[in-house]
Amino acid sequence: MKRFIIPVLGCALLASCTEKTPEYTILSGKVSNYDYEEIILIGDGFEKEIPLNADKSFNDTLMLAHNGGYTLARTDIYLQKGKNLNIELDFENPEQSKISGDLIAENNYLLSKFKLSEDVLGEDVYELYKLEEQDFVAKVNELSTKQKELLDKTTFSVEGFKVLEEKTLAYEADFLLSRYQEYHAFFTKQIDFKVSESFPKLNTTDFDNAEDFRFSRIYRDLVKELFEKNNNDAYQQQFGNKHDEEKYVNIALDNFKKIKSDNVRNAIAKRHLEFHISPGSTVTEKVYSELMANVSDSKMKEKLTEKYNKVKALQKGNPSPTFNFENHKGGKTALADLKGKFVYIDVWATWCGPCIEEIPHLKEIEKKYHGKNIEFVSISVDNKKNHEKWRNFVTEKELVGIQLFADNAWETDFVKDYAITGIPQFILLDTEGNIISADAPRPSDPELIELLTENGI
Repeated sequence: MKRFIIPVLGCALLASCTEKTPEYTILSGKVSNYDYEEIILIGDGFEKEIPLNADKSFNDTLMLAHNGGYTLARTDIYLQKGKNLNIELDFENPEQSKISGDLIAENNYLLSKFKLSEDVLGEDVYELYKLEEQDFVAKVNELSTKQKELLDKTTFSVEGFKVLEEKTLAYEADFLLSRYQEYHAFFTKQIDFKVSESFPKLNTTDFDNAEDFRFSRIYRDLVKELFEKNNNDAYQQQFGNKHDEEKYVNIALDNFKKIKSDNVRNAIAKRHLEFHISPGSTVTEKVYSELMANVSDSKMKEKLTEKYNKVKALQKGNPSPTFNFENHKGGKTALADLKGKFVYIDVWATWCGPCIEEIPHLKEIEKKYHGKNIEFVSISVDNKKNHEKWRNFVTEKELVGIQLFADNAWETDFVKDYAITGIPQFILLDTEGNIISADAPRPSDPELIELLTENGI
């Protein structure tokens, strides 16, 4: 037995004499001119809410899966396993932000790059994309030139950072250019606007690069956006403008399964395909099956299964998830209080443009069915800090029906139980509180009247 003891002891001694790089990263700092109670850190396959102390400081120990580019409340930062970063962010005066700890050169560069982008492009996306084509291209070229100058004069401590950042600058130019036609048409109200033949073509040809996806937030955004654009273009070429969810999803799934990089495929699944697992979708079963077969992230699979099971519980005839929320008129209103009446629910928020567009139509529906056996309930998912804004909005816009305020915004049980990932969402319940439709037509949709009539309302 003695001959086995010596190697084991040798390994133990070696381990004790060798300094091992810690796997954890400490991210600390303080924010100024920031209204929220937490700050969100997002990276490739990573998202975490970091709570803020009363003085707006924070300190968290992170177990990162990889080194790369992260976004801290809209600010690009670079993190590495075993490296610590302290960052003081001023959201009104970015130039006052300060970096200390490790990776100072990399993160000071990223802050300077952000400030440079604001100086060249301005802070107003509306004004940028309203520019005429020639002026817009000139702005993008000016930004690229100045970014390259900043990159060339900066010395970095991380090997390979400069090479990856050179690629990121090219991705950023492509990202800006890729949005121009759609955004210019929207902001100038020129629905049929098309760019000229001389408009620059995109230089990016590789949309399946795992390393760049980990490093560059702008590359992640570009890949996700062009995935959707390519699907839309392919669908329109084959089927025109008529909406058919199943045909669109078939195209999207075919393109999704061609992606070789696990991290890119996981991100595309979350951004573009997961929402088809929903009460109103005709392809829930198919999308769930394909994602479970092709997604590599075990935690994501758990969440997909949890969502799928919730959606299955939202079938017609099943009991509705319940609520008991603050009523704008005082007190609280619970779903149980409305038993004996049909209930049409609008899940919305004061910041949601599409929600606000539905308000005039909802008022018309409420007027048409006034005195009938149906209650119209609007549930706001505004954050608690916007509670007063909600109260004022309801009063100023003279919103009618039962106006309720959800107790925990998007994290409210009612919202999570209905698997709501986008608003507005409308729900129709019968007189016993059972589901007629967990994804009912909007007030602006003529099919709503048909649905109400079918149910004898």
